[in-house]
Amino acid sequence: MDSNLNDIKRLADQYNINLDSLNVDKNLLTMDYIKKYIAENFYPHVIERKPITGIRKMIADHLVSGLKESAIISLYSEILMDDFMAAYKSAGVSMNVLLIKIISNTLMHYPYMNSEIKNNEIITYDSHNIGIAVDSKIGLIVPVIRNVNTKDIKTLDNEYRELIARAKNGIIKEIDITGGTFTISNLGSLGVSYFMSIPNWPQVAILSIGSTEDRPVVLDGKIEIRKVMTASITVDHRAVDGAPAARFLSELKYNIENFRP
Repeated sequence: MDSNLNDIKRLADQYNINLDSLNVDKNLLTMDYIKKYIAENFYPHVIERKPITGIRKMIADHLVSGLKESAIISLYSEILMDDFMAAYKSAGVSMNVLLIKIISNTLMHYPYMNSEIKNNEIITYDSHNIGIAVDSKIGLIVPVIRNVNTKDIKTLDNEYRELIARAKNGIIKEIDITGGTFTISNLGSLGVSYFMSIPNWPQVAILSIGSTEDRPVVLDGKIEIRKVMTASITVDHRAVDGAPAARFLSELKYNIENFRP
């Protein structure tokens, strides 16, 4: 018997293990044996181990850096979607494309939202390179639609469909996920009503879009059932204060509610 019998008994007692029921030679009943028995019977079984590498590591590093380096604040707004949904159905393009274009039009008036923080500097860009968080075969990736502010909706729709198709199949290049200046994450199709996202560091802002749902709202003193979407804007407080972020979100809400193709 191992000289650490008392330690073995104490450890076994923590897991309600009857040592006599183990059906093992007493000479083999060591601390290593009991630890292995506990690991195999009381801990979750591993089905896979894989290192975090490549694009996945890049994304993980960005997310961790976003939390460690930035001071984030999130604001929420409910957006009436009835008119937008009618316009979307007649436009013949992706809903995300219309939202991307509306976001770009709104960024025109709030350029500080189209910025990054690098080396203790706030860097604001004239190009609206908008990333779209996508659930792909290789995990979460954020392909970038470039120069949204200079392109029409049909051109954007063609680029979006081609890029997202490749992203979902994991056929993506580094150029497709670099150079973004603003990011949106849309989990509405997965039934998520509202959420907040971590900014895609070093970007200062990310917009989270939930599902469009029938909800009761009060309009002109009356309760009506309308289509409503909740959006949240999360910003790095080092670059954007709460009030400027609220003004951006308020105008974005107005632009979506009054969108006409």
